[in-house]
Amino acid sequence: MKKILAFALLLQSCWPLDIGKRKDGDFLEDVVRLDAFNSEFDDYNSNISSNKSGSTYLTFSSKRDKRSVFNLVSFPAKFTYKKRLDLEIYNPGGTQASYNYVDNGALEGMINRANGNYNVYGPKTLMFGNDILASFKERNYFLFYADDSEGNMQIRYYWNNSKGIEGPYNFNILNSAADDGYPSFSYLGDKIYFSSNRDGNFDIYELSIPRKENEEVTPESLLNPGVYKLRKVEELSGPYNEKCPYFQDGMMVFVSDRPGGMGGQDIYYSSYENGKWNPPVNAGKRINTSYNEYRPILPSLDNFTYHLMVFSSDRPGGKGGFDLYMTGLMKEW
Repeated sequence: MKKILAFALLLQSCWPLDIGKRKDGDFLEDVVRLDAFNSEFDDYNSNISSNKSGSTYLTFSSKRDKRSVFNLVSFPAKFTYKKRLDLEIYNPGGTQASYNYVDNGALEGMINRANGNYNVYGPKTLMFGNDILASFKERNYFLFYADDSEGNMQIRYYWNNSKGIEGPYNFNILNSAADDGYPSFSYLGDKIYFSSNRDGNFDIYELSIPRKENEEVTPESLLNPGVYKLRKVEELSGPYNEKCPYFQDGMMVFVSDRPGGMGGQDIYYSSYENGKWNPPVNAGKRINTSYNEYRPILPSLDNFTYHLMVFSSDRPGGKGGFDLYMTGLMKEW
């Protein structure tokens, strides 16, 4: 009996959130400014690596280093709950061993290679076997982003595998002669969403890859499929600018400057049901303001009973320019 009790206490002490009270399951009604990560410079375009035991990495574009252009920065992070859910920088005793479950230093190496004297936007990490239906037999960890090093925004990626870090590679099946960015992937590896202004204004595009049932995705079949279909998602796009699509668990979030919003760029969401997209819904005045909201993401997080959303905004009250914020998108999953 003593052994069982000791084991139970050990499990509780190792978990950064209070499982017994299910604090991570309490819907986050407030819009929480992530001041542990914000700076006096523009901070936006975030990515959160898939959550494990509450610890993760927060990666985003910032002007804090280069001042005149956006480059990627990344911080180890963990979710905490005091009076409400928060996200804090995680540094357990100065060692990375406790939280570095996802990248073993590869993320920092890929970011350092991606950065330069140009803008780097919209990071998206992808771990095969975790973020996408695939095997853990071989290490396949990716950093996707877009940069304007050659003029227009082009989508590129680095690949960390058993040989080390390879790249950068152009994601040619998505790129055009215009601005392309913000790739987001379905878990089955059969859909890739991104935004592009190849038709004039920014719209949301979908690249579909035919898959057999329970087919295991490989890097080659995702990045260089022999057969695929590319289309503008007319159900979500229009004559205005639709940017920064992010797809997770049948839900799409994006930003738009279409009429009827709160002002500037607003966050919208749409669910995919019965093979079609439902009409986009404005996230409302709890989240949107008369200023600009930008690049919402719905990270894949263990133990959360709702969609947690991280986004950026240039609303007043922050540290300066665009700042990062976090809130619950909707109570019903």
